Amino acid sequence: MDHLDLAGTGFAPRDEREELMMVFASIVYEHGYRATRLSDVADRAGVSLATLTGCWPTEIDWLLETAAASARQLYGRMADASASVQNDPARAVHHALSTMLCDLAAAPEMVYLSVIELPALGPLIHARQRHTLTRFSTFLDPGPAAPNRSPSQRQTTALCLAGGLWETIHSHALDRRLHELPDRLPAISHVCLSTVFGIQEARRVNSLAYHPA
Repeated sequence: MDHLDLAGTGFAPRDEREELMMVFASIVYEHGYRATRLSDVADRAGVSLATLTGCWPTEIDWLLETAAASARQLYGRMADASASVQNDPARAVHHALSTMLCDLAAAPEMVYLSVIELPALGPLIHARQRHTLTRFSTFLDPGPAAPNRSPSQRQTTALCLAGGLWETIHSHALDRRLHELPDRLPAISHVCLSTVFGIQEARRVNSLAYHPA
């Protein structure tokens, strides 16, 4: 039976660059990207400005690289969560969703940077956004578990669900309510699972998660 773990990992820095990314994201969260300067990041981190510009030369480079690193970590943890469930595609999706929501709640600065500040760059990042949304939508594609749907039908459904998740995350980030995301898991899981696998599977998986024997 499932035992739901709501402890979010959030963004876990693995080297000095990623530690500096966390400082950068925290300042952006406090003051907004347009008011953030690398000199502010250097002062707070206790490093020289040359250390920052030696990694990436401008604020926009830091914004792009920080968002990319955050997305890579989140994708990896969701993939691990999904792979930890064998022979039960619906439960695998639920575990991936649980991991996503808890991790996002644990890293509000990174999420705000990625879903509020980054899109404000406009056409510069449109292609990147499309790629990210498409990549994360693969967690909602049942693959062989839905033999009656063509690949294009599955991909379209997954992309629609991913778009809805994006809007939910965006709304919570804009209102600074990301800490509430784990509480939204039952509703989000039901919508996603019932759409992809059917209502009975959605009820079964959520029953396992929230009413373990």
